[in-house]
Amino acid sequence: MAMSVIAAAVVAGLAPTPAPWVEHAYSRQWYLVWQNVVTPVSSLSGFSLLDPAAVIGVLGIGAGWWRGLRRAGATWRERTAAVARLTLHTAAVAAALYLVFLAMWGLNYRREPLTAKLDYDAARISSASLASLAGESVDRLNALHAPAHGAGPWPAFEDLPERLGPAFDRVQRRLGAGRPAAAGRPKATLLTAYFRRAGIDGMLSPFSLEVLVNGTVLPFERPFLVAHEWSHLAGYANESEASFVGVLICLAGGAQSRYSAWLYLSSQLVRHLPADARDRVWSGLADGPRADLRALAARRRQAVPVVRRSANRVFEPRRSRNRQLRTGGGSAARHRRNPRVARAGRSDRRARRRRAASVATTRDVAVI
Repeated sequence: MAMSVIAAAVVAGLAPTPAPWVEHAYSRQWYLVWQNVVTPVSSLSGFSLLDPAAVIGVLGIGAGWWRGLRRAGATWRERTAAVARLTLHTAAVAAALYLVFLAMWGLNYRREPLTAKLDYDAARISSASLASLAGESVDRLNALHAPAHGAGPWPAFEDLPERLGPAFDRVQRRLGAGRPAAAGRPKATLLTAYFRRAGIDGMLSPFSLEVLVNGTVLPFERPFLVAHEWSHLAGYANESEASFVGVLICLAGGAQSRYSAWLYLSSQLVRHLPADARDRVWSGLADGPRADLRALAARRRQAVPVVRRSANRVFEPRRSRNRQLRTGGGSAARHRRNPRVARAGRSDRRARRRRAASVATTRDVAVI
């Protein structure tokens, strides 16, 4: 039985799945049927269902290993057999969870990209258009700062389904959804301390289809953060697509949500500009938005680098695998026959990561 579950998971993970079938049969039909049931039910609880489930799961696996090793014989052969049997059962549990993950939400990774469904033309993207949009983002921040901060207290997480839910519904319909996803209640989680140290602002639980948020984010970050995670709820698994849809949701809302979207978008746009163009754009930023960006940069610097790198290794595998599939197997395949070249490549990548971290810190200071 255990081997059958593992084999099924391997086949499900490696078997090619036609993107049009996933898009029309799963992402736009089956997934949204149970999402409209599971998310409203999980939103009834005031706590994250993932937290007790994870604790029970870890304790259960630990208890199973402890009991299995206690019952093993005294000889080396019997203990080795017990460890092999327990390892197989643990692998079967992991495989079963992977199959549930795919069925509940994970197949959305294999849907058609948004670029294939929208009026997208890569030729329109140029340095001039990037600089123009970056400048517009600064103008929008300057214009929205007073209305956003003067509209009363920023909404708490529990207020956002009522405040931003209608915009979420409208954007999904504009993107062609016949059955919009239900907006989930943002929830605090026991993982908040880890989120803060890893630089994670939120996540979607794929098993309970609930939104988990880092409670330490700043008030003006909340609307875009929740809109981003709701985009995952709507089946947009790709992070870039979820951010794009999240921006659309916020721009369809009130002044506070629009300000939150432009605050996110401006930093994403400006960081891709050359240094001189970046300085010109930031020079037009008013004191109010500048103070907000300064506070945002200070919060992000609370992340612990080693924890952030570990989190990236956990959450990046699928993106890395997709890049390798597009480039013919990645650097590991290219350097398999030359270990010295592979080691040099790894050293070069580590140096690039250190330089990138230094540049990121310098960029935050430049904004201030």
